[in-house]
Amino acid sequence: MKTDNSQVKRWLLPKPVNENDLVNSNFNYILQKVLIRRGIDLNNELEDYLIPKELPNPEDHFNELNKATNRIINACVNFEKVAICGDYDADGITSTALLLELLSQLGANVKSYIPSRQDEGYGLNINMINDINHQEIKLIITVDNGISAFDAIKKSNELGIDMIITDHHKIPDKKIDVFSLLHPEITPINSPYKYLAGVGIAYLLAKNICNKLNLDINQTTANVFFSIGTVADMAPLAGANRKWLKECLPKINTTSNKGVKSIINKLSIDNVNITSEDIGYKIAPLINAVGRIGDPMLIIDLLTNKSKDSIDRLTKECFAMNKERKRLTSLIEKEAFEIALSQYSNNRNFLVITKDEWHPGIIGIVAARMVDKFNLPTAILASANDGNFRGSVRSNNKLNVHKALDECGDLLIAHGGHSAAAGFSVKKDNINKLSERLNEIAKREFDNIDLNKTLKPDAHIHLADIDNDFYKQLELIGPFGMMNPAPIFWTRKCKISKLYKLNGGHLRMNLDDGTSSIKAIKWNESIKLRNNDLVDIAYHIEINKWNKKNYLQLNIIDIKKHNKIIELYIHKNMYKCQLNDNMEILITNVHGQRISSDLSVCNKSNDKNQETFKKKILSFAEIALGKAA
Repeated sequence: MKTDNSQVKRWLLPKPVNENDLVNSNFNYILQKVLIRRGIDLNNELEDYLIPKELPNPEDHFNELNKATNRIINACVNFEKVAICGDYDADGITSTALLLELLSQLGANVKSYIPSRQDEGYGLNINMINDINHQEIKLIITVDNGISAFDAIKKSNELGIDMIITDHHKIPDKKIDVFSLLHPEITPINSPYKYLAGVGIAYLLAKNICNKLNLDINQTTANVFFSIGTVADMAPLAGANRKWLKECLPKINTTSNKGVKSIINKLSIDNVNITSEDIGYKIAPLINAVGRIGDPMLIIDLLTNKSKDSIDRLTKECFAMNKERKRLTSLIEKEAFEIALSQYSNNRNFLVITKDEWHPGIIGIVAARMVDKFNLPTAILASANDGNFRGSVRSNNKLNVHKALDECGDLLIAHGGHSAAAGFSVKKDNINKLSERLNEIAKREFDNIDLNKTLKPDAHIHLADIDNDFYKQLELIGPFGMMNPAPIFWTRKCKISKLYKLNGGHLRMNLDDGTSSIKAIKWNESIKLRNNDLVDIAYHIEINKWNKKNYLQLNIIDIKKHNKIIELYIHKNMYKCQLNDNMEILITNVHGQRISSDLSVCNKSNDKNQETFKKKILSFAEIALGKAA
């Protein structure tokens, strides 16, 4: 899990935990504090959090699920021709493969359609409908798209083709006239199905079909496709997503899908313990690469093929495309960075970066990397085959980019997406106007907002606390992803030894905090470090599976030279905190007034509010100095 957080400026340390909120449990008290800080009521919610409870009947949450299910079952029973129309990203591809494989097994004559990113752009289109009609297909199932394909919907209705739309993108303010619509947005307010990605809707539909036919969905590869697509789309890991991923992720280890097994083997992933990080950083980029710069049907063929010879050939082709994707990304990123740096230096609030010849399939990746580097919302534009420009937008999590594009609708040909990521098409003559308007929107929204990059660690920990038992309990909090991030721990005063500089500016080292030692990795580090330096570190705990030698290591997110004095900010006031030789906490305000944890250097006040505030400062200082129990 490579992270580049060289721009991190401040650590926003967590609030103290009321010890009374901890429970008498075998579950580690440090991890208990992590969950409390994430809003989990341990007395009432711990058991259900670690082992999510059963989900409600989905037919009670999706009004048209039963209708869609019955229509598909009838198609299978009657050996009908069925079209699965997906998207070219990993979510759409896994959704397509999931239903393609299941419905084929159930007797339907299934054909998949995915538009070319370069030639057709996103989503269902009239040309696809015409081809489907020519094939005498009377049932279309969309996955991860279709909600805004009004022209295609109208055409299919005119031709008498039933259409079941399964999608999770924002529903437009326009009536959608289709046979059946499955969308998480139209579920009850507190529905656990609210966060499903495209593949989540496909998986839910597949489960319902299997339940109606008394089939075990675990005998299919649907769980594998659900896991890959959900993680790849960065769907929030809450509700049904978290429960299903927790159940489905381990099943990748024993999957019978030859295409997935070939990918895992080629990536040299430890298939005994595949994690969401393995999917997010290795498997998903490979799948996405094919849709970005090649024919997405290639990866569909790989994921649904049974022939060893074909799988070997297809795997090689997919990996070759991923290699080319990496090359193109590196070139575009270098050029985009120079343009972005110039705009950043001119105090732009929204980076809009354009070049004619950039590959449109890569610009989303580059936009995300510019956000990582500059912490500003970024749009990357490239010329499309129709003479217009396509743009990919990524947010810095402080601006809803979909709403921002809504405000620019009069300048755009089309747009869509989510709050964190969106896409659009625009005429060349409108790019400058678009850039200025997006900049004004961002300037307005960022008023009185601190744009400095920050880090929010979850809990302080000593290195001696990190062992295999602790890691096993840490895994119970997972899987990790959106809305359930991997906990960030921090440790003070670690001594560096066996420091190695790796290619690419990465560092490998051993760390010792006086309680124990452990190996660590820091990606993309610019700070100059030497052996015997004392540092404070913030990190994830992970298993290093390189070269089949599994051991615990720290994946360092941020590293600072150790300073025994910490500046603590409370209510915008700064306090300097340190440990005395006797390990008591000493706190000094800007006026030179002092208090200590043993109250030896401060007079006790009769003012209850003042005494309460002193205790509050001391409790925060305990956390900052790593002294809190």
